Order: sequence, then C-alpha cells, then structure tokens
Amino acid sequence: MWYLLIYFPSHLSSNMAWMQGINYVLSLGMAWLVLSERRLPLVMRVSIVFSVSIFFYMGVLARSYMLAGVLLIAAARCLLAGRRRHWLAMTLLALAINSHFLAIPVVAGIFVWLYWLAPIASWSAAVGKLKERRFWISAAILGAALAACYFTLRPAQDIYTPQYDGAGPLTPGYLVAGIGRISPYFAPSALGAFVASAQQLLAPWMHLSSVVASLTIGLWLFGVLALSARRSRWFMISVSLLWTAAVWATVHVPMPLHATLLFVGYVIALMMNQPDGRDRPWLRPQLAQLVLVILLGVQTLACVQTIVEECLYPFSGAKATAEWLARTRLTRRPLVVNPDISAPAILAYTSIESAYFPTCRCRGSFVIFRRGRDLSAEVTLQELQALHRQFGAAPIVISYWKLGEDGLQRLGLHLVYVSPNGWFWRNENLFVYDSGDETTMQGAEVKP
Repeated sequence: MWYLLIYFPSHLSSNMAWMQGINYVLSLGMAWLVLSERRLPLVMRVSIVFSVSIFFYMGVLARSYMLAGVLLIAAARCLLAGRRRHWLAMTLLALAINSHFLAIPVVAGIFVWLYWLAPIASWSAAVGKLKERRFWISAAILGAALAACYFTLRPAQDIYTPQYDGAGPLTPGYLVAGIGRISPYFAPSALGAFVASAQQLLAPWMHLSSVVASLTIGLWLFGVLALSARRSRWFMISVSLLWTAAVWATVHVPMPLHATLLFVGYVIALMMNQPDGRDRPWLRPQLAQLVLVILLGVQTLACVQTIVEECLYPFSGAKATAEWLARTRLTRRPLVVNPDISAPAILAYTSIESAYFPTCRCRGSFVIFRRGRDLSAEVTLQELQALHRQFGAAPIVISYWKLGEDGLQRLGLHLVYVSPNGWFWRNENLFVYDSGDETTMQGAEVKP
C-alpha cells in the first residue's frame, strides 16, 4: 500500500519531499485518531502523539509504518465505537495486512478480541459467532488479504537475501538479543549507555544484552499489569507473542522501527482498557494510572532526546555524504556506490536517478538482491574508464571501506571526503573518492 501511494509522485519528481508530505498527512490523521479518542485521559493522548515511536520513528521517518499504524488504529476505533462500523473495519484490516508484514499480529489481535470475542469474551459467544455468515465473510476478506500479502512478498527465484535467509533456532540467546534490541520502545536509548557504564555494579556476571533484555521484559510486564481490563491484557499478550513470532520468521533481530507496530498494539490495548464489573485489575487504579503515565512519559522523553540528536548530529553517513555531494556540485558526475546498500539514501537526498553498483555489475536506483550479488566486489579500472567515456565526466566512488595506497594508485583515485558517524546508523561510515583531477573539486576538502 505504501509503494502504491508514492508510485505516482515518484514518477513525477525524484524529490523526496513528495514522500515526506504523504507521510506527514498520515501523521496528522494519526494525531486526530488518538487525540479524539476520549476513552483515554488527555495526558495519555498527548503523550502517545508525542511518543518517540509515533512522532519520530513513524512520523518523521517517512516509511510504511505510519500508514500501517493509521489503518490499525482506525479499524480498532470502528469496532470500539458505539455504532460499530464492521465492514469498514474489515476493509481497513485487509489494507493494513498489505501495508506492513509486522501489522499482521495486530490485525489478528483486533479480529479476535474486538470482533470474535466481543462484546462478551466467553466460549458460548465465540461458538455463536462461528454460526454467523458475517464471521465467515470477514474471515474470507482477511484470508484473501493474507494471500495477496504472501504473493506480493514472495521473492522471485533469482532473489537472494542472505541476511534474511533462515530464521535460525529459537534459542534463549536469540530471544535475549532480539528483546534487547527493542529496549528503546520502553526507555530512552541513553539508558543503554547507563547500563553499560554500570555493568560492574549492576550485574558483573551478566552480559549487557541480558541486562537490557531483562529490563525490557520488566517494563513490558509493568505495561501489561497496568491494564485494568482483562480483554486488553490478553489482547496485548497475544499480540506481543504473535509479533515476536513474526519477527523471528522475517527480520530475525528487530530494530526500534519494527517495534513501532508493537507500540501501536499497546495504544489499542489502552483504548480497550475499559473494565466492567467482572474484571479484576491487577494493580490499584491509582498505581495503574501512575505506571501508565510514567511509561508514556518515558516515550515522550525519548522523543525529545531523539529530536535533539537529530538537530545536533547527522542522521547517517549516507545522508551526510549526499548533502556534501550537493554542496560541492558533484551530483552531475556518475556515481559508483560500493557496496550498494547505502545507495538509495544517497540517490534520494541528491535526486540522482541512478548509480553504478559493482556488487551486481549493474546500474539502478535501488538495491537489487539477486543471486550472484557479491558484497565484497570492488570497482575495477576498466569500469571507471567505461563510465568516464559514457558520461563524459570522471566518476565519483563512494565506498564503505577505506582503500589502501595500492588500490588508490591502481584505480587512479584520491580521497576527498569521509562522512561523520550518524546518530541513527552509527556503523555507516562512507569514504568518497574522485577519479578526476583534484583541481576540479571546487574547494572540496577531506573531513575527518
């Protein structure tokens, strides 16, 4: 769904502002869906909108997560409304399935706990729903959406993605690494640095990832315990387990970006958190409210910290390199990106249509994960000379690694720029080489 939305703007212009504008419109829709949800206290609604997950990871970073979040929360609100809009909810859930794979666990939770086991969560009511024609039509709609998602994401025979092939064994070490990576979902990233500095004092016999994973699970448990309604608790537990299974089958080790849809699930759990006479809260109401305010307040603090880092430091080495290329007016020179993984960001920020990738010996505007792709392949002198003849200008080579003196002399290159480390992609450090005469650089200088 996200790529359909940006298909036509991307063919009108290569300027990334079109994609950002679409995402900002979706962000305003998300803000309205949350702020107009009067079942939640105002302080919680504001904290959710300005949380690091929704405001920055989903709103500022223009990717498919905001679209998925808007569809999921809109579907939940349709089923929670006094006058339920069932078919609109099913349509939104079907679209959400095809907006992001990790939205599927939340879709399943909404279908089960807001439709199948609603308004009364009992075996007799669940069996009664199975006799309804509307239930099977709704299940068929979501089943068709799942089939469309599968055939859309199923890779072609010549596609090879080594970092995603095989989920590996579901070992305790794997779970520790995966859970520890999503700790920013619960706490500011500075907490990880604090744990690292206090390692000897906190638990010298435990690995840092174990400490962070334990902290993450503990904060998650507090979030579940603070939910007063039994339905909302079971919704969050089931969604979290399904989300973990989906992560294990796809990206393996999740990032904070992947956890944003888990946070959307928690927002829906808060919307469902309306206890009736049969519910027995696990925490006293005053304590539960305090825990919720603290957890959401931490999300807001993490958002402030992220915005400060974005203002003070470059986002990534690729973005810093693209900005430098634009300043030095080198965007008209042919680009060689080696390896190709940072090429989409560089091309997007410079509005350059394509680059040459030695990894596949091909030109393109995005990474092509085909069999035979060699991440260790280096550009050759013959390729540089061919590009020079084709474009009538000396190529610019962007590399993940620093070339030695032998490589520089063999290829006729000289170093002109080293990107600073970004605060988000901390391991992305790029080296830019020019194959032309140094006097053509118009004052460009090497930055340490």
